[in-house]
Amino acid sequence: MPLLSDEDREAIRGHFDLMTEDVTVTLTKAPGKCETETILTELSELSSGLTVNIVESKKESAMLPSLSIGNTGRLIFRGIPSGYEFSSLLTGIIDSGRTEKTLSDETMAFLDNLDGELHIKVFVTPSCPHCPSSVVLAHRLAAYSDRVVAEAIEANEFPELSMKYQVQGVPRTVINETYAVEGSQPESYLINGLKNHMQTETEKQD
Repeated sequence: MPLLSDEDREAIRGHFDLMTEDVTVTLTKAPGKCETETILTELSELSSGLTVNIVESKKESAMLPSLSIGNTGRLIFRGIPSGYEFSSLLTGIIDSGRTEKTLSDETMAFLDNLDGELHIKVFVTPSCPHCPSSVVLAHRLAAYSDRVVAEAIEANEFPELSMKYQVQGVPRTVINETYAVEGSQPESYLINGLKNHMQTETEKQD
């Protein structure tokens, strides 16, 4: 039985029809059945511009399932993109297939002038309606700059990682292991907070 209803399929197909570039999503999973694979297979049926690659891994230490949107390897989702997080996956695919600007001029200027790299981890759960906006923002930062990697991590599926990063509520965004915020942050708030944090860290080193 399909996961997507006929109504959902028609709505998603309409969004995919607006994409002007092909998009590849690569799923790395353990051997056997995988709900994420089923989700991606159904989505790939709705657009000739969406290609899904499936890679099986037997590494016990791997954080699986893990999917990567696009060819950069910088837009990552770890866990099953179900519930509200399905919209994060859809938006990531649609963004990757279009050329419209998704970030403010101020944010793009900040990213253009980065001295180092940013690794963003956004902890989420499928039942959290506020999580998708945080994931979408992180993925858009990574899509724009090759100095940014953004991971959405389903907190319930990776409890040890959630404990390590002190996840008590979601969304929780952790950047470069040193800066963390809870809750959905507007783009300008996140960037300004990160700027202030980076300046403080630089002053400590001087």
